[in-house]
Amino acid sequence: MPFTSIQDKRMPHIVLEDQQQALAWHYGPHFSSRLATGYTRLTKLGLLFGNMDANTRLSQRLHAWPSEACVPCREALCEQFDKHGVSNMLFFPQGVVDLPQSFERVHRNSFTDRFPDGSSCTSARSGRVFQTDDTRYEVSLCDLIDAGVDFVYDHKGQRMYWREDTTSLSTLVFVCVLGIYIVSCIAQNIKHVLSNTDIERVWVQHAMLVLTVLFVSVEVVVNDLDGRILTDSDVRLFFVLYVYCVAEAVLQKCVLSEARHRSFISPLTACLLLLAARIHYSFDTPYTVMLVVVFGVRNWYKFLATQCEPTTQRESLLFALDLGVYVAMLTLGVRHNAATELESAADEVVIFALSTLLGTLLYIYSFIFEP
Repeated sequence: MPFTSIQDKRMPHIVLEDQQQALAWHYGPHFSSRLATGYTRLTKLGLLFGNMDANTRLSQRLHAWPSEACVPCREALCEQFDKHGVSNMLFFPQGVVDLPQSFERVHRNSFTDRFPDGSSCTSARSGRVFQTDDTRYEVSLCDLIDAGVDFVYDHKGQRMYWREDTTSLSTLVFVCVLGIYIVSCIAQNIKHVLSNTDIERVWVQHAMLVLTVLFVSVEVVVNDLDGRILTDSDVRLFFVLYVYCVAEAVLQKCVLSEARHRSFISPLTACLLLLAARIHYSFDTPYTVMLVVVFGVRNWYKFLATQCEPTTQRESLLFALDLGVYVAMLTLGVRHNAATELESAADEVVIFALSTLLGTLLYIYSFIFEP
């Protein structure tokens, strides 16, 4: 279930982008989502209810995050108690959000140790209310936005995991600029594939692919990107796409192809998925389905080309490589991130149908309507 945006100006409560009221945790459709899914994730980018079957379980590396035992409650997403049954902390309350007037008596845990004296919230208009004798800190939207914390609540384990997202502004700008340029490269590739002409400045297209591979490699080595990705299925898909992009960077340089068969659409689409995973630490995003459709259209186009036109054995092997990655996208990226088995099957059928239909139409257009 992809991210749903949060209104970051509606402190102190979680208010979804298309809603006017604060999100209710203990009743309504989102309560049903909590019951049907394995974990709830809250970041500055939005709210995510994550599926959690045998393939999408939370990565074992998640246990290295700071965490607190937290049980579901009617007042908030969850509540932490000490060994005597005294409430220590609320995570994302639904009602009035209290703020202790003095932090000397506030119950300590991993979160308050990292952010002493409420330093995780710096906004002047946090929407919280001072309480003189309060000893419980209540984590709200202000903490989520100001401190850039990534919260993951494991429903079955009844444990709240959290970490700081240290992504810098320069990294965000770089990813955005690179992503926009890659989209323009994909559009240029589509134009040349349909017109059966050589790609202008092939080295630029190849440079974008190599640059993305180098950037992701640095993020894996320096910032432990693969360890920050949330679920096992997403980790597997990440490595499939990474190896695919590395292989394409080498093969596109070494293997000669006809103009119609030579294209960077597939590897550049995989690059966009890797960049999205760098920002969201997940493939359960609104971009995944759209990019898988683009990849599938090109893959079906290649299939028709290998069946209807003379191709070399190396070009057929490149198509087989693309096909394997396409299957991985459908299973690890689409099926395992769907809320139910029925939804996953429906998503796969729709994506495959769109890919084959659009790929066939584009292949016919390239012969009949292009002068």
